[in-house]
Parts: sequence; structure tokens; C-alpha cells
Amino acid sequence: ASTNMLIVGSVDGQSSPIDLGGGNDLVFAANAGSDTISVFQVTDDGLEMIEQQDSGAERPTSMTLHGGVLYVLNSGGTLTGGGLCLGGMPSITGFTVADNGELDPIPDSTRELSGGPASACAQISFNPAGDTLLVSQWISDRIDTFTVGEDGVADGPIVNETTGFGPFGFAFDSEGRLLTSENFQQIEGEAGVASYEIGADGTLTPIGESVKYGETDPCWVVVTPDGQYAYVAAFGPGPIAQVSSPEARRGVISSFRIGSDGALEELDPQAGDVGVGVSDMAIAGDGRYLYAINSFEGTIKGFAVGDDGSLTMITAVGGLPINPFGPLSSGLAVRDND
Repeated sequence: ASTNMLIVGSVDGQSSPIDLGGGNDLVFAANAGSDTISVFQVTDDGLEMIEQQDSGAERPTSMTLHGGVLYVLNSGGTLTGGGLCLGGMPSITGFTVADNGELDPIPDSTRELSGGPASACAQISFNPAGDTLLVSQWISDRIDTFTVGEDGVADGPIVNETTGFGPFGFAFDSEGRLLTSENFQQIEGEAGVASYEIGADGTLTPIGESVKYGETDPCWVVVTPDGQYAYVAAFGPGPIAQVSSPEARRGVISSFRIGSDGALEELDPQAGDVGVGVSDMAIAGDGRYLYAINSFEGTIKGFAVGDDGSLTMITAVGGLPINPFGPLSSGLAVRDND
């Protein structure tokens, strides 16, 4: 799966899952099966659909929104699961977002990714300043960046090599630096994280080496609003994957301290137990709470975030569809009540 298939925000930008904010009244959903984007208005009674727009190419799997501009990552893939770009050319396409949420395609905004049909593109996001787009590709092991003009048109890609292997999910610290997971081809125990400075021209400069922390298949990354802590969800070995021991078949949230220079320090590789199949995360309540969805179990688990970055599980709810070998509930976004 990919991250950012579901985002909450306003015309100005998204609040979840990448950043945090309240009072946002729009929900954007990528529909990989129909090659469309749906926009919903948040009402007192639930959600009201405003529009459904063609995504510009095949299999949209991730979106990002900033300053009235939305970009969608179209994986082009034919493999069920969405995140693997296999069978077609992956690309990005831009849209302007009106105050009421209506979308209008930006002419000449479609750009192909450097990794090609087997890139395994995972996520697209604007940087906090809104002048750079980033796209992770974990099989081709690269991060494409695009500079974005005032007209919303993306220029690029600039191809950036990584410090480890297999960039997947990513987020940004309070200084706008990039923090990314590295799944090292989903090899057991090889999970890593890395951080980068983002140049004005879109080039990435590594901040130290990758930090290995012993988990498997890390994917999604969230950062507390104060920029002190980062959390990475490790999907874990799949139900038919061979593991070295029963204890290795786990899906967890790992915690890291973010240094003043953007370097990452491991705090607790098993800060939160979600179970194999953890497939997205979001932070809410001004950084006091973290929520994670487990696609295999059909559950959402909630954790309190301690002042020291520790996680304490406080709630768990079920009832989501359970289908380990078919369509999964894979996106999670949160909206704080005013």
C-alpha cells in the first residue's frame, strides 16, 4: 500500500497524516480502482461528496496538498496493493483546489518518475514550504524531487540517491528536513531510517548515515508537532513470509529523537505494539495522541504520547474489513474537533 491515500485538510493544505491542525473541513481520497480522486465536505452528519475527478493517469495511490494545489501520485501499477509500480509508467499530476474543494487539472503538470515501471513508488508530499515535491521509490532506491513554481507546475525530476536502501514513507521535522524510512527490500531485521536537508533546488543532502534498528519492512513516518520525536511503523513479515523465530513476526511502532541538526537517535524500537499489518499512522490532539491502523486485524489502536516520546496504548477499536489477501483498509487520517 501507499501512504496519503486519504488526507484531511483545507484549501490551504493538509493537516493529517503529515502535519497537524484543526478546523479542516475537506477530505481527499485516492481511488486506485477507478483512477479517480474524491473530495468530501465534513459536515455535522458525516461526509458529503463534493466532486470526483479523474486522477490524470492509472492507479492513484498517494496525494499531497499545499496552498491550493494538490498533486497525486499515479503508480501506473497493475498489481493489487497499489504501492508497487509494476506494469505501467508512474507519474504525478497537479490540480488547483477551489475554496469549495472543487478540483481543476493544472495544464502540463504531469511528470514521469525516474524509477520507471518497476520503481515501487510509495509516497508523494510537498515539503512544508510548498516549493518542493518529493516522491519515494523503494525498489529503484531513489527519491525524486520536483521544484514547484507559483503557477503550481512541477519541474523535474531531480534524482536523489539514498544513504541506505528502499525509501518508503517520509515526513518532515520542524525545520523542514526530510525524515524517511528505509525498508531494505523488506529483509527481516534490516529496518532503517534516514534524514536529509532539502536544498532550494530540490537536491537532498544526507544528515549522517542510516540508523538501523532491527525491525522489518518499515513504511510510514509521523513527527510530533514540536519536532522532537519521530515514529516509524514497521508492517512486519507478511502472513506467508518465513521468519527466523516466532518473535520476529511482529508489527510495531518505533520511536526516535530528532536532534537539533536533524539527526535521528533510536529511542525504543518497539515503542508500540500494533501487530503485523500496521499500514498507516496519524498524530492528533496537538501531538498528544498517535493512532495506527492494522489492515490484517481490521483495527485502529490509539496511544498516548509521553513527554519523553514513549507510547502508552489507551484504546483499540475493530470492525474494519479483514482480508489479508485482498482489498485492505490501508489509509488513516484524523481531524481534531474544534
